[in-house]
Formats: sequence, structure tokens, C-alpha cells
Amino acid sequence: MIQSLKIRNFKNLSGLYIPEFSRINLISGKNNVGKSSLLEAIGVYVDDSELLYVIEERGELPKYVNMQETEYINSNIDAISSLFTNRNLNINEDNVIEISDGNNILSVRFVYYAEQEAEDGNIIRKVMIYDSRDDFAVDDAHIALEVVRNGKNRILVPLDRRLTRIRFGKTKMSDIASVIRVNPESFDSIFIGRLWDNVTLTEKEDYVIQALRIIEPDIESLAFLEDSPRTGRYPVVKIKGVNKRLPMRGMGDGINHILSIILSLVNSENGCLLIDEIDNGLHYTVQKQLWHVIFDLAVKLNVQIFATTHSSDCISSFGNALKEEANIAEGRYIRLENKHGSITYTEYNLDELKTVAAQNIEIR
Repeated sequence: MIQSLKIRNFKNLSGLYIPEFSRINLISGKNNVGKSSLLEAIGVYVDDSELLYVIEERGELPKYVNMQETEYINSNIDAISSLFTNRNLNINEDNVIEISDGNNILSVRFVYYAEQEAEDGNIIRKVMIYDSRDDFAVDDAHIALEVVRNGKNRILVPLDRRLTRIRFGKTKMSDIASVIRVNPESFDSIFIGRLWDNVTLTEKEDYVIQALRIIEPDIESLAFLEDSPRTGRYPVVKIKGVNKRLPMRGMGDGINHILSIILSLVNSENGCLLIDEIDNGLHYTVQKQLWHVIFDLAVKLNVQIFATTHSSDCISSFGNALKEEANIAEGRYIRLENKHGSITYTEYNLDELKTVAAQNIEIR
């Protein structure tokens, strides 16, 4: 598991250090305080290919229609600058994103590079000059995004071409199997159908159905039907005593959000799960039950979870469920705050959670 994290120069997290995480971590705070940015930083730290997801998810990637090389460069630099605190465009050694757990470090920055030919005509791999274009002995200086893990495993992403979802390179954390993100605004039916296919006819299928029974106790089975190649498939359920299958999209946001969460959780074995707005569409009366399911499956499947919320009900139900699960699960509640323009954190233990939720201390 990720034990701690130090984040520098990533979005509004210019210098955040959280010294301890648990298996299940609930994060709250006011709007624009950095809850989603923290989830994004964790995702990027585990797997650098999440960088492109973050840029695209925020609507920063250009349309790439009939662009010339210089237009690619300018558009890509502007898009990637959204990752840096204050959208810093400077290409120098000081403008670096660093995410570290104390042992491993991931760094991201803009660099110049040049290609030179050896005497035999072969191309030498890209030679980087980090200070300025004036330092180059040749005129052909290019700009790239450099991603480095632990001072090695360096890869370059040239910015004179289209950026795609393709992985940057092999700078993924080797001891974490995967990272899956649950975002209520972007979780598409194609992806959720694939997650279901991964667990069909396994015990994990039973975990999903049991979780759905939090809201609809009479659900007997779940399946996905073809909608169209473009939109993917949609989930349907068989309800006890009902002779036809019922589309889940007509059963409310809450049960569909639970489906997204649990399908993602059972597909994250030995990995990391990021859940933005975990309480989205969920009535407070079902949240404690959902937390019990999450605690149980996180331990069984060895998953570390980071979730955000704005809700005092969600914090209270988290604390109550965690107290009952204290023998098998580890949990931590963290509140982010903006103090004089700098994002900091406050951690609460189980005994303090009830008071925090009851008094609604700086949650909304």
C-alpha cells in the first residue's frame, strides 16, 4: 500500500505532505481545496499513463484538426501546463512536479532535447539539455515532457505530435497491480461492461449482486445487454417475483453508482481504487451498509481505497462502520484545508469523527 505521499507543484497542491495513509481513506474539504487533485496525484504516482487521463478529463486536450508542428507544440504545452501549479509553462529545472512516498519518487517536467547522428549514420537516442535552447550546440532543439521514476526509467513524450491514450512508458509502480478511477461524471457503459465481463461466473460476481441488494433486496441476478457498438452495453437485473428483466438505468442514480463502485473494487485486486464523490446519489440510510461491504472486500482482495466526499452523513456513516469493523479493517479520515493559499491537511481519529460530522466542521 501507499504509506504516505509528498506532492509538490501538482495543480493546487504546491506542497502537500500526508505522512500516513490506511487501507481505506476518506477525504473531505471545501470546494476547490484539492480533493480531486489528490486522487489524480495518487493515480499518476501509481501509473504515469494517468497523466493523459487527467489532462483529457479536464477538457484540456486540443482537437488536433489540421495542425502544423508548431501548433501541436503550443497546444500540447498549454494543455500539459494544467498539471503544474499556476499553469507554469517554464522549461527549466525548477518547474518540476514531484510525487513521492519517501522511497519512490515520480517527477514530471518540460525539457528540451536534440537528436544527433553518430559517424556510422545511426541516430543516437535523444540527448537532453535542460537549461535553455541557447545551450544547444545544434539548431534542432525540440520540446518534450519528461517522466522519471526513481531517477531512472526515464521516458520522453515529444510534443510536436498528437497526444494519445497510449502509455507513456514503463514507469508504473511494480508492486501495485492496477489503478481504477470511479468518477460519476465520466464512467462510461463500455468500460463498466468490460469490468463485468472480468468477473462473470466467479465469486466476485456474487459480491457485486450482494452489494446491489443494499438498495434492492430482491435482486436475483445481473446481466449486460447490447445497446449499440458506439454506446456499449447496459445492465439489467432479475427481480424476485417480476417476470421480466429490468434495466438498471431506470432504477435511480444510487444503485447505478453502487454498481460502478463495487465492479471497480472487485476488479482492483492487489491494486488501488480511487472514488470521487463516493456518496453521489446515495441516501444516508444506505451509506453505512455500503461502507461495510467496502471494508470487507478491500481486505479480502487487498485493495487500497481513496475516496472523496462533501457529505457529513458520509463521514458519520464511515466512522460508525469503521468502528464496527475495527478488527479487520484500517481506515482514516482526512480533511483538506486552504490556509493562506497553501493546501494542508487535518486527520481525525475514530473518536473525533462523530463530533466532526455532527457539527459539520468545515465540510461543506
